[in-house]
Amino acid sequence: MKYLLGIIIMAWSIFSSAKDYPQVVVGDEDGFVDLSFQNIKSNLNNIGNLEFIVKGNLNGLKVSFSVELLPEWNPQDIEGMDEAFYWGEANFKSNGSETKNFVNVLAKLYGAELKEFEVPASVYAQAVGLACNPKEIQNNPCKMKFFFNPDGSEELYSEVFINIDLDAKVLEFNEKDNDYRAPLLRSLLK
Repeated sequence: MKYLLGIIIMAWSIFSSAKDYPQVVVGDEDGFVDLSFQNIKSNLNNIGNLEFIVKGNLNGLKVSFSVELLPEWNPQDIEGMDEAFYWGEANFKSNGSETKNFVNVLAKLYGAELKEFEVPASVYAQAVGLACNPKEIQNNPCKMKFFFNPDGSEELYSEVFINIDLDAKVLEFNEKDNDYRAPLLRSLLK
């Protein structure tokens, strides 16, 4: 009976982990590393900002991080485009050791090796909704570009695409340019 109970508990544990931490889809088209997370939850955090929490299994490790969108988004018309681009602010936020796992695996996917490192609780980014209004993200998918250290030095400035579709429960973390790999990693470290 104990043996059977042990097998049932182990099976439940594996199923539960797979549901909470589904496999992250890794794309490598044209040399870009693009990650698609299939488990995303949203909520208003304790200061009233919209926060998206993602979890997944990436290269055998449980990974997680949060993306926080601040409430103000300012439209700017772009010549030749029908829709405005909306500029605002966001934060990439740590969820502890699982975010550290994410940054470590991301570095390996980028061909880098990290030694001992820490991840800050939050990393600021300017953000732009690309022909979508992030204020409406709970009703419509939105593709955004995040600019880390926009006023900083070239060794820290980086860009990444973050696309969110709440209906599909998907968050994509897509590489903008291979030249941003090292600065992005530096931005996500203390």
